[in-house]
Amino acid sequence: MLEPSAAWQALSMPAADTVSVVAYESRNTLTNAGETAWSKESGLLSIWILGMFNPSSQSTIVIPIRLGQESALGTRVTSDYFGSIPSDRLKVTDHAVFLRADGQFRSKVGINPKRSLGKLGSYDALHHVLTIVQFDQPAGVTDYVNSLWKLQRDPFGGDAANAYNDGPPAPGVAPMGPFFELESSSPAVALAPGQSISHTHRTIHLTGPQSQLDRVSRAVLGVSLADIQAAFAPQ
Repeated sequence: MLEPSAAWQALSMPAADTVSVVAYESRNTLTNAGETAWSKESGLLSIWILGMFNPSSQSTIVIPIRLGQESALGTRVTSDYFGSIPSDRLKVTDHAVFLRADGQFRSKVGINPKRSLGKLGSYDALHHVLTIVQFDQPAGVTDYVNSLWKLQRDPFGGDAANAYNDGPPAPGVAPMGPFFELESSSPAVALAPGQSISHTHRTIHLTGPQSQLDRVSRAVLGVSLADIQAAFAPQ
């Protein structure tokens, strides 16, 4: 658990006394405890961390992404983990990806390490809860486990950040939760015997006046609360 002062420091923002904060992080370590070096040919492991949260009819996931051409940075989002996602549930701009987090439609998106900024979040406009997730992402490292459910042409061309919205896996079948997830992964690293990698994943929940939450959202996620709420507003 983090003290509120540490959470505001992690956000690189001055504290707001009118905002309530609950924050926590985990530092996770993976070690090759065997006698054989890991390699791409024999398979690599990574650290995968996810937080599961209560959905609502007005919850939206927000993932800021790096601006740039697909030829240099790759696709802005991978969205076919569980089939295509309708346009009223997924919105992609040059700067951010928005996904409904209502727990009513099974869907998952991913952001590759060239696009990922090491952070993502959500806003529940019904309960006025802004959630920020931050995680370690080593600069210049692009080998990540590809977790698409299919035979892999590029098994280490996976995502650094993922988000999942629960829903019925098939017609007439109850959802697992419902819930939604904000996820991060470490790179897939070829560790020699005795070598380790570590990965920190931090979650910060904030509630309070919308003006203060908007200040955080703009500074950290690069979008306003109005932008988030407008992503799936009825036309």
